[in-house]
Amino acid sequence: MEYQSLAKGQMTEIGEVVQENGKKERVHDHSEAITPAPRKKRHSLPMPAVHHVLIAFIVLIVVATTVSLAFVLRPKNDPRSRPNILVIIADDLGYNDVGYRGQGDIRTPYIDKLASSSILLERHYAQPMCSPSRAAMFTGRYPFRYGMGGSRAIYYGTKNGLNLNEKLISEALNPNDQEKNYNTYLIGKWHLGFANWEMTPIRRGFDYFYGTYGGSTTYFEHQSYEGPRSGSGYDLFEDTPSSTGTRVNHTVVEDPSPGTFSELLFTEKAVEMIEKSSPNLEGGEQEKPFFMVVSYQNPHAPITPMEADVEQNKHIPNENRRKMAAMITSLDYGVGRLTSALEKTHQLNQTIIIFLSDNGGHLMMPNGQSLGSSNLPLRGAKCTLYEGGVKTPAFIRIPHFTSGQMNSSLKYEGLFHISDWFPTIMRLAQLDPDSLTGPSGEPIQLDGIDHSEAFRELLVSKEHRRNAQKPRDHVVLDIDPVFDQAAIVRGKYKLIVGRASFIGFDQVYPLINEDTEKSSDLVINSSFYRTDPNMGERMMQYGKIQEDYRQNSSRCRSLDCMSKDMALYDLGWDVTESRDLSLRFKDEAEQLYNLLRQYSNSTHYPVQPLYFEDSNPEAKTPDNVWTPWLFNNNSSVV
Repeated sequence: MEYQSLAKGQMTEIGEVVQENGKKERVHDHSEAITPAPRKKRHSLPMPAVHHVLIAFIVLIVVATTVSLAFVLRPKNDPRSRPNILVIIADDLGYNDVGYRGQGDIRTPYIDKLASSSILLERHYAQPMCSPSRAAMFTGRYPFRYGMGGSRAIYYGTKNGLNLNEKLISEALNPNDQEKNYNTYLIGKWHLGFANWEMTPIRRGFDYFYGTYGGSTTYFEHQSYEGPRSGSGYDLFEDTPSSTGTRVNHTVVEDPSPGTFSELLFTEKAVEMIEKSSPNLEGGEQEKPFFMVVSYQNPHAPITPMEADVEQNKHIPNENRRKMAAMITSLDYGVGRLTSALEKTHQLNQTIIIFLSDNGGHLMMPNGQSLGSSNLPLRGAKCTLYEGGVKTPAFIRIPHFTSGQMNSSLKYEGLFHISDWFPTIMRLAQLDPDSLTGPSGEPIQLDGIDHSEAFRELLVSKEHRRNAQKPRDHVVLDIDPVFDQAAIVRGKYKLIVGRASFIGFDQVYPLINEDTEKSSDLVINSSFYRTDPNMGERMMQYGKIQEDYRQNSSRCRSLDCMSKDMALYDLGWDVTESRDLSLRFKDEAEQLYNLLRQYSNSTHYPVQPLYFEDSNPEAKTPDNVWTPWLFNNNSSVV
């Protein structure tokens, strides 16, 4: 839909309107998620009207069930027997910053509605920072195995990226040109490297890409946002494969209405692809289901929300918290529009929907600026190995396990790591993750664990719910020899070796009680919301440690070379990680240390650049647009 074709004040989809300035903005109609409808005062209906309503309701249920069962019972050689898969990734979403999980000050009705018919992952762990989390999800392997461990991201203008020998889920779904099972789309943030065209999404198994190569851009101008280290540059592109299969059709996207908020652009494009994929619409690509990743920026810094979304959150007195809430309101409306598009195209009950955050909420910028996020009651934040940095909101909706009839959420208590999405998605797509091979034909050893059967048991059998299988025994949260950080969770115990956090964000919250459970005062009045004068100094030291490590010829990668300091927490009752039990339960601490040590033997030297390393001047065009700049004979751009 072209923005210019909309008349001033004309409503488009959920919560959007064109304002006088020509920008596509938002108004709030308080409509319901999935099936938007205005709220009206309830009136009693005459008996004949009630009779007709009941008949219509029964017919609707029968039709919906028939459609869902027809989808499930299709023969396996029918390409449409596989479900659509929609993955929605929030960026830096705090544990306490979503309605169904939080204290109520931030309202997310669309996400909550979706969660209400989903499996809620109560122990979903990600990596402590953006690039490593996305790498783990896309590869099904721990990032420290291929040099992407630690609290470091891929920055603009650096030559590093996700190892090209790693097979991505987008490639695994379509093993070869003769076995095309899915149309694969990535919309939004990539953040896994773009120095060479081989690193970009189209060369990593995606059929279509619309979004940003880097990890941090401004929301209205679409300019990189990493400060003076890399400078500013334009980052919004649309890529498709070329007809030869060895080149990338690359387009620099010109904002059709300059200054349009990125969530609106990403959501509009995702809705367009959903509509094109519908078997019920003329021109839809009916022959194959879709695998779509919608990777939003929200609520990653910079915190610059739309004014309409700020107004929607005027009930929040703290300005930083109110702006953060507005960023999440935008995310929520995006989720609402996606689910609405699926319903309108009759694909909602044919689509598995996964929602997650890539890490915990980010609480403060290096200059000490508060960002307004909250991980209450969890200790820590993004960039730390405390629960607040790595435990994130997540859920999955699997309609074809229940014929689309699931009226309440279920809690899944098993350990789940973000790498588990790879094999779980493969199984849900009726494909075998154990048959995958690497570049030389060697079997790929995934760290991810398949949870699809555990999900099925939880959904279809009440008898198994209490004793549902929990396929994962432990999660290695990270091994980072540069900053002397490592952590592992097994059962209720968590062991942290060395530092859990180098740059701070380690305050312990008091346990939630009746006096605090409905308030964010613990967050707003904490040190996270006051300027930290030492943050900049710590960040400079952060860069120096990386440089010293890089110049050290020994480059110790094993746990044996790291600090022997450790802390053991019982997460069953100490959710704030405030009581170290390592001396009291020495045997448990030693067992977890030895297990972590085994993994550390496969730790790869970090590929991420120094935080303050200058970007390559060739990484931008003369027009100040970011672009791949390293070429070889197998990749080019048209």
